[in-house]
Amino acid sequence: MTRMATRVSSLSLSFSRHCCLPLPLLSSQLHTLSAPFGLCPKGLMLTQAPSSIMRSRNSRDHTMNSGGSCLSASTMAIPTINDSSAAMSACSTSSARPASSMDNQMHSPKKQERVKKRVIWGIEVAEELHWKGWELGKETTRSLVLKNRSLKLQKMKYRPPKTKFFFTVIPQPIFLSPGITLTLPIVFRPLEEKEYVDQLWFEKAEGIFCVGLRATLPCHRLICPPSLQLPMCAVGDTTEACFCLDNAGDLPTFFTWEFSSPFQMLPTMGLLEPGQGSQIKVTFQPLIAIIHEVQATCWYGEGSQQRTSIQLQAVAKCAQLLVSIRHKRLEDQDAEGFQKLLHFGSVAVGCTLERQIRLHNPSAVNAPFRIEIAPDETARDQAFSCPTAHGVVLPGEKKCVSVFFHPKTLDTRTMDYFSIVPSGCASKTLLKVVGFCGGPAVSLQHYCVDFSWVNLGERSEQALWIENQSDCTAHFQFAIDCLESVFSIRPAFGTLVGKARMTLHCAFQPTHPIICFRRVACLIHHQDPLFLDLMGTCHSDSTKPAILKPLHLTWYHTHLARGLTLYPPDILDAMLKEKKLAQDQNGALRIPIQDLEDMPAPQYPYIPPMTEFFFDGTSDLTIFPPPVSVEPVEVDFGACPGPEAPNPVPLCLMNHTKGKITVVWTRRSDCPFWVTPETCDVPPLKSMAMRLHFQPPHSNCLYAVELEAFAIYKVLQSYSNIEEDCTVCPSWCLTVRARGHSYFTGSEHHIPQYSLDVPKLFPAVSSGEPTYRSLLLVNTDSMLLTFSLAPQRGSDIILRPTSGLVAPGAHQIFLICTYPKGSSWKQHTFHLQCNASPQYLKGGKRPTHGFLDMSGEPGLQSEVRALLSFLWLQEVSMYSREEPLQLKLDTHKSLYFKPTWVGCSSTSPFTFCNPSRLPLRFEWRVSEQYRKLLAVQPSRGLIQPNERLTLTWTFSPLKETKYLFQVGIWVWEAGLPPNAKPPATTHYKLRLVGVGLTSSLSAKEKELAFGNVLVNSKQSRFLVLLNDGNCTLYYRLYLEQGSPEVIDNDPLALQLDRTEGSMPPRSQDTICLTACPKHRSQYSWTISYSLLSHRDNKAGEKQELCCVSLVAVYPLLSILDVSAMGSAKGITRKHLRRLFSLDLLNSYLEHDPTPRELTYKMPTRHSMNQIPPVLTPLKLDFNFGAAPFKAPPSVVFLALKNSGVVPLDWAFLFPSDQQIDMELWAEQAELNSTELHQMHVQDNCIFSVSPKAGSLSPGQEQMVELKYSHLFIGTDRLPVLLKVSHGREILLNFIGVTVKPEQKYVHFTSTSHQFIPVPIGDTLPPRQVSGPCCPIDQEGLSVDLWV
Repeated sequence: MTRMATRVSSLSLSFSRHCCLPLPLLSSQLHTLSAPFGLCPKGLMLTQAPSSIMRSRNSRDHTMNSGGSCLSASTMAIPTINDSSAAMSACSTSSARPASSMDNQMHSPKKQERVKKRVIWGIEVAEELHWKGWELGKETTRSLVLKNRSLKLQKMKYRPPKTKFFFTVIPQPIFLSPGITLTLPIVFRPLEEKEYVDQLWFEKAEGIFCVGLRATLPCHRLICPPSLQLPMCAVGDTTEACFCLDNAGDLPTFFTWEFSSPFQMLPTMGLLEPGQGSQIKVTFQPLIAIIHEVQATCWYGEGSQQRTSIQLQAVAKCAQLLVSIRHKRLEDQDAEGFQKLLHFGSVAVGCTLERQIRLHNPSAVNAPFRIEIAPDETARDQAFSCPTAHGVVLPGEKKCVSVFFHPKTLDTRTMDYFSIVPSGCASKTLLKVVGFCGGPAVSLQHYCVDFSWVNLGERSEQALWIENQSDCTAHFQFAIDCLESVFSIRPAFGTLVGKARMTLHCAFQPTHPIICFRRVACLIHHQDPLFLDLMGTCHSDSTKPAILKPLHLTWYHTHLARGLTLYPPDILDAMLKEKKLAQDQNGALRIPIQDLEDMPAPQYPYIPPMTEFFFDGTSDLTIFPPPVSVEPVEVDFGACPGPEAPNPVPLCLMNHTKGKITVVWTRRSDCPFWVTPETCDVPPLKSMAMRLHFQPPHSNCLYAVELEAFAIYKVLQSYSNIEEDCTVCPSWCLTVRARGHSYFTGSEHHIPQYSLDVPKLFPAVSSGEPTYRSLLLVNTDSMLLTFSLAPQRGSDIILRPTSGLVAPGAHQIFLICTYPKGSSWKQHTFHLQCNASPQYLKGGKRPTHGFLDMSGEPGLQSEVRALLSFLWLQEVSMYSREEPLQLKLDTHKSLYFKPTWVGCSSTSPFTFCNPSRLPLRFEWRVSEQYRKLLAVQPSRGLIQPNERLTLTWTFSPLKETKYLFQVGIWVWEAGLPPNAKPPATTHYKLRLVGVGLTSSLSAKEKELAFGNVLVNSKQSRFLVLLNDGNCTLYYRLYLEQGSPEVIDNDPLALQLDRTEGSMPPRSQDTICLTACPKHRSQYSWTISYSLLSHRDNKAGEKQELCCVSLVAVYPLLSILDVSAMGSAKGITRKHLRRLFSLDLLNSYLEHDPTPRELTYKMPTRHSMNQIPPVLTPLKLDFNFGAAPFKAPPSVVFLALKNSGVVPLDWAFLFPSDQQIDMELWAEQAELNSTELHQMHVQDNCIFSVSPKAGSLSPGQEQMVELKYSHLFIGTDRLPVLLKVSHGREILLNFIGVTVKPEQKYVHFTSTSHQFIPVPIGDTLPPRQVSGPCCPIDQEGLSVDLWV
């Protein structure tokens, strides 16, 4: 004990208000402290004193550990604790160690240990002092801080710990002034490695409290929240939440998480230093819409034997998206629950139209969605697009999504399908998009310009307009070199906006006296070409050819079809004279054939514009053999830099006619290209060799022209040689395209700048049909642009034109033709070479002059070479195929019907799709023997490209068996004449399987009883129908009333909510039966059914289903007994029954009420008069007898009983109970004596009933008190209505007499008497007594009566 006291005396105590002051306190000095601390002789008194030492609020508590048995005095720093700041640690462990670099690598900074504090009776103190990291044999001190939080002086004392391992200073009384803090050191000295627990007790006047002392060994301990609620999430979506996993132990701890789906946790494992924490992210991705609760377990410690867990909770809901069309049109379909239809209308080719749909999320969770387009084999040329492939719609919000239509194929109706799929694929919405591609509609004012005849050297000009009748912009170009031809058109190219018109100026300036005719094609981008016939005749002084007229052109076309154009006019004249030829009604020549007089002569056929343009005789394929031809039609001189002229190119001109022709080449004087000889005659069926020359006038230039020549029968050079006007024919125009350039070797051609509009696909055509496309090349440069088109080998395409020149800002239209072969896609490739540059052709050499020197940059050199190769030589690819006549059938070409009742029908939908790009006609063909069993709607029709069509098959079995059918669908190309036979058809087989069954309906209850029902009330019961079979049944119910007999077609007292319906197999249906009987009787009905047939809409045989019974009753009230008290006490029960007419009342109550009595089924205020109208013919007297003035009230008790089988409500209604409450101004001003008397009786409560109303169950009884108060002398009367709800109404006349005291009064209950029947001739008639009631003197008076 001495050693303990010595050790304790060395401890120190510190007192402060806002800071800590060092003050060693020894046990021997407690009574000699200085005044500022105010220590009283009996204890320790702490008061506020100014402090000269301040510490920062980040100061920590430190204690110095001593290895000896005694602790030296030390300075204790206590941080300020106020009401607004969190409680800081009041103690600390032994000496602090320096922070390591590992602390910065943890997920969260190391946390300071906090001491939980509490306030007990105004004293703020820690709940527990905890020692960690201690060593055996070493003492560790922790400080316990006490602070006075109250406004008064606190006095307390404490007891030392019980165990020897914790000790403190010798206990002394403690006095704490308001706001003063006391620091009490606690020493812990362990002797063995185990956990130590003790308590330090404090005593106050209010009671005692303790502070726990605990020392623990180093251990692994991880803590986390017990549960984590994640935000609500949609199925298929993802939501996240985080929580902190803290290492509350003393050792570095490795952890591993164990969890289950749909939760994910990151990180799943890790290492935590003591006092550090890690943010754990929890991801929730549900697959089903339920409440998810999963326990995640964290394993840690030695061998992962310890664990802590967290309950993960989340709610998954199905996201819902409502799709609607924004800015809806008449053609759109936006009905809820059906397929949406978004109609774009007609859109110009090459243009883009945007429309929007609206997505609304009415659910409480985010609605992620994705938009999918149906897979299409023609995805290379997709006309519809939606840039929003996925997104999220917030709860309760709306989002607009754009859908674009950019058609590229002219005059086609395009259709596609988008699927809007919310997360989880809960409800997919199918959006059908439809659009029509419209193109330009360009037309000419007239298609023939006749210049008549012009003298040599003169110029003639005429005007006509070109018009675009559609809303689409049109690009046009006339296929003529106006500089080298005798005909010219200004402008030769241009752009027409929608609904625009432009004036064209056509000029004719011949260079030789000859007949000139040229059919010029007007090429239009995205439209078939137009043809303009230009004709004129040139006369000179010496040569005057026959004048060409438009009629000659018409005759020429007819002669061309009849094979007469290869003969010259002189031969035709001779044959006409020799009657070998004749003229038809139009004046054209024909060959007379006597044997075929009825056969019409051949006429010039209609030739499609594209066919005429491509097969004009300049290629191997032609419609009519050309009379004159020249080869080659295209010449490329290549590089001709000079100064020597290049070698001329030989041309071969062939005359295929049987007459001599004259050929004249037209050229301008400064043209670098020309043909020699310029004029020549070619004999019949002979050829002539010519030379094409090229002499470029300037160097480093591009040259390209179209040379023109006219060939004509020589006999037409003089009009005098023509005898018959019908033999005149136009000249034939020959053209040769020539090009070349004058760039020196190594010189760079200027880089072209152009745009090329190239579609990816050829239009869809059927087998054996050609398909055409137009391309648009625009020269966006300020210099000339030459082009050359060269198809790749095996591309099977025809290009027109293949070469030419495009002026700055002008455009060139190309037409491409191909014959698709096979149903697989074939690639057609051709090269566009611009500005005749050969350097960047495949295998060409790199230029060495006039170009950037990039020898030191091989990478850049290759990139620039590739760039220029792309600019000057562009490879263009297009695709075509022969559109197959095919359909895509769902359900793998099999269709199953559900089991069907024999005589009924079942339907099954069947969907098929047209994957081709052509509209198709289809027809279902069902064998004659199956037409009574099978039907399809529609059985034939039209299906558009990429359209999905759903039709309905109907199966109607005739007997109970299994059916197997095979039907076919025939498909052919749409657009044929009505009665034309399809050139090709395709058919598919469909297998249909159905089962015919017999079945019947039954009722769950064969007998359905309503029980007792009030008359004129409604009661409902449910009839449960059962279908125990395997097929759907369509039924009709019938109701027949058995009793009572229906009279005069009165409506039945039983109604069914529906009489027809259908029941799926193995199901039940509920029919509501409502009964409303009108009379008291026992009702019975029979419910039957018959099954309906959809085939002939007939009902089958009736079969009984169940019986229904009902007993209609009125409520029955009866009076069991009567008794009297008060002034009426002396009246016998028998006499009371007579006074109150109870026997007659009971007989009235047993009868049915009259219709007027049921006017108001329940007690109600219905009258505006003082005396309510009487709706019942039944009236009785309730006679209370007579009594003296101010005598006790006459009280009569009636025993009521519900003698019926249904509950009833009864009421005694006074006149005031039947009156409607009215305003004073509306009440009647003058009242008669009766009304005044009734008001007097009611206001003074002379008569009263208690209770006035009630309810009685069947067999239940109730006592009612009727009281008559003798307050006024005289006779009192009051009509009271006895009302039984839904039953009888009986008017009771309450009667009572009050006489003066001591007045003699004889009271007769009635002024009439009914004698008992007596036999005739009886000599001893019975004695009958009629006695009055005189309660005044309690003596009876009787009168003998004899008959």
